[in-house]
Amino acid sequence: MTAVLEREAAPERVEPTADDARLAPSTPARPPLAAALSRHRVEILVVIALVLVSASVHAQNMLGFPYFENDEGTYVSRAWRFITTGELDVYTYRYDHAPAGWMFLGAWLGATGGTALFGSLLESGRVFMLVLHTASTVMLYLIARRLSGGMTAGVIAILVFAVSPLGVYFQRRVLLDNMMTFWVLLAILLLLRSRLTLSATVLSGIVFGIAVLTKLNAAFFGLGFLVLLWIRAAPHQRRHALALWLSFAAGTVILLILYALLNEELLTAPLDATGEPEHVSLVDTMALQLGRGDPAFPWDASSDFHQAVQSWWLKDWFTMALAVGCVGGLSLLSVLHRGRRLVALAVLASTLGYIVFLARGGIVVDLYVAPLIPFIGLGTGLTVAALVGWMRPRRLRAALAASAALALVLTYLATTPNRYATVDETTNQEAALDWISENVEPGAVIAADNYAYPALAQEGRLTETLYFFNAEYDPESRALYGNDWRDIDYLVVTHEFVRQVKQGTVPRMREAFDHSELLASYTRGASSFIDLPNYISTNGDWAQVYRVKDRNAIVLQDTWATFLDTFLHDYGRIASTEVGSITTSADQATGMAQALEQGEEAWFRGIWQWTNDHLRYRANDRMISWQWRTDEAGEGALLSSDTACRTDLGMIGLLAEAGQTWPAADDLAQEARVLAEDWWAGCVFERDGLMLVDSTADGSIDDALLTPSAHDPGLYEKLAGLLPDYDWQRLEDDGYTFWQRVVAARGIVPNWIVLTTDGALASADALVGEDSDAIGGEVLRLVPALLLDELSGDARASSILDALQPHLIEYWQQNRALPSSTTITLLAQARTTELNPRVLYESDIVTAYDPETGSWGDSNSLSDHYWGWAWHRVQDALPESARIPLQ
Repeated sequence: MTAVLEREAAPERVEPTADDARLAPSTPARPPLAAALSRHRVEILVVIALVLVSASVHAQNMLGFPYFENDEGTYVSRAWRFITTGELDVYTYRYDHAPAGWMFLGAWLGATGGTALFGSLLESGRVFMLVLHTASTVMLYLIARRLSGGMTAGVIAILVFAVSPLGVYFQRRVLLDNMMTFWVLLAILLLLRSRLTLSATVLSGIVFGIAVLTKLNAAFFGLGFLVLLWIRAAPHQRRHALALWLSFAAGTVILLILYALLNEELLTAPLDATGEPEHVSLVDTMALQLGRGDPAFPWDASSDFHQAVQSWWLKDWFTMALAVGCVGGLSLLSVLHRGRRLVALAVLASTLGYIVFLARGGIVVDLYVAPLIPFIGLGTGLTVAALVGWMRPRRLRAALAASAALALVLTYLATTPNRYATVDETTNQEAALDWISENVEPGAVIAADNYAYPALAQEGRLTETLYFFNAEYDPESRALYGNDWRDIDYLVVTHEFVRQVKQGTVPRMREAFDHSELLASYTRGASSFIDLPNYISTNGDWAQVYRVKDRNAIVLQDTWATFLDTFLHDYGRIASTEVGSITTSADQATGMAQALEQGEEAWFRGIWQWTNDHLRYRANDRMISWQWRTDEAGEGALLSSDTACRTDLGMIGLLAEAGQTWPAADDLAQEARVLAEDWWAGCVFERDGLMLVDSTADGSIDDALLTPSAHDPGLYEKLAGLLPDYDWQRLEDDGYTFWQRVVAARGIVPNWIVLTTDGALASADALVGEDSDAIGGEVLRLVPALLLDELSGDARASSILDALQPHLIEYWQQNRALPSSTTITLLAQARTTELNPRVLYESDIVTAYDPETGSWGDSNSLSDHYWGWAWHRVQDALPESARIPLQ
């Protein structure tokens, strides 16, 4: 070998002579290249065949398996952004990775026209991975050939690299790791020229620096390069070779630091008034990256490394077994070989260096194993080649090498399923993107797994699509939705999204997800176990589209959650406290109404079951008793067996609607029919030609006590469709006639009124108390029902509201609390008054609500909770022009 770092001398020119011409053969000599091709034709054919096998294994179904991973979308979108605008990221470049990888990918996308040749940007990226894989296959063979001096090591290395299920799974994906592997192999190959020269050493250092700038993990292969340089260099030039290679490798890497320095983004950024950094910082990001994951020893079962090894073993135990075998084989060869044959030590150093990175005690993502696969193949190849080389007699070596290669392939085929060629994991993902493109309006803010970003924002028209991690942390991204997750419109939920939510890394996105509703689900044929209430997904071959609820629905959901935590006891009892409290049938009905509104069948059934078990023991009918008391010791007993007719009417409606809403709830519909039969028999009476609702089925024999809260035209109309056997229309019409008569006689609608046997109206003070003739809670419950009926065009509701309006405002002024405030705000929203509904909302309703806890007014008051919930429940029934933009 010539001395390292010497430039190749130009051959001395010799002038031809006449004798040379006379001595020349009559046919020209075979060119050197042709001679080499002829001499190595068997090897060339074998290599071509192996490269074709490797390429075909990776190409077959590469757009269908595996699913498009979140990182693929990240790198493709950045690559397209770079090649089209020159920027390093779609949003703020945060130095989470060095940019060389997606710059390289961007060059490919630019050369192929992005979507022009291969379809989507993601699909074009996967084709690029195939190109790199094929090139890496050739380089891996040449490296193994030159290190071992024979074909065997190269053949084995290619087979492991090509057929390993772990390799197929990860090397198809558009990952920085695969691009980094390409550069690492090229850097090694440059050092294995037959004559190691200055240019080869310098170029190898630069290429290795590019590998590090593609993904920083490449630095852990560096020790193997130093060993290889030491072996390849002439003894007197080793130090110079090492210094030169390190200088150019480090100089290339320093370009990133220089870029950050020139952009004033190198050092820790000062904080602004809100405590946020004023700009991104390379130092801060590196510290964050180094701190990812929980530090743990690699043998600790809770460590990322231990869990990753288990995952790799499940996916491809044979490759993992080869990894152990190749480390052992390389170690043995390193001990047995000496001097310049110590190439096994270089491969071992690179392999162990990367394993140290994996086992270092930080975060380990499954895909981190991808760059190790070619080194497992290389180590296995060198070990097998050495074993074959030691065999005698010599003529059996080729047979033994062929047998080893065949055994390797057969073992892979026998022990690992051929999923990569047949399983479709991307159709569901693409279907979700198609649905979004067809159904979501431009300008909508979408937080998505980043696989969706290139298709929606760069190829499509949905430019407000955000990578969910950027939506969580990037100020520029958060500005698109006002830094309030409630103003995100849609979510594209995938395996990676669920995984990050489960880990707690994206709390804003979790809030958005928890307050969203499913629009489109694509899980057909998915192998994943999906349990979204518990944030569990085991594979990424599915996708769903959610819409974040509007603010009104969000308040209703949070209010319901607080209701469950605060007021629901046992398995369905509603009370202000767990012990020493009274439960009423009205409280139970309120809980059932909220459960139905939230679509919570299990809770609805639980509340109804408790009601049925404890409040349904009347002697003459199946109606609901009024009160249950729980003492300080937790013992309960029926306090009053009387029934409240308006509450039972509400329960009839709730049960009937539940029976229609939930597929397997006909039993609830049957309960509604049973209750309705007894209700009509016990609560409805006729007097003076009017059919009216009594206050209780146990009312007085002669005089009837009536309350306006039992008059609910909207409920009557709904029940007319659900339970058509009863005359609900007459109940509505006669109710209006009666309460209009009361208004004409009294000027208002009072809380309670008595209708005597002779048809006269009388005060209920003697029965109820001195507030019976005034406006109070019973009247306030009437107002929303009348407002909704007025909006539907019923003039009878308007006539009563016209008379009530000034009295309601006066009552609110004298009794300014949540019941009166919510009622007056609704009145001001739906009717013309001197009051500003937005001012009322901001002063009386917003101030009563705690968004952190979802509680209203006095957090232990069932009444405050009911009125806060009721106001929001009515909002969706109001016309758009009457609604208030919620805070």
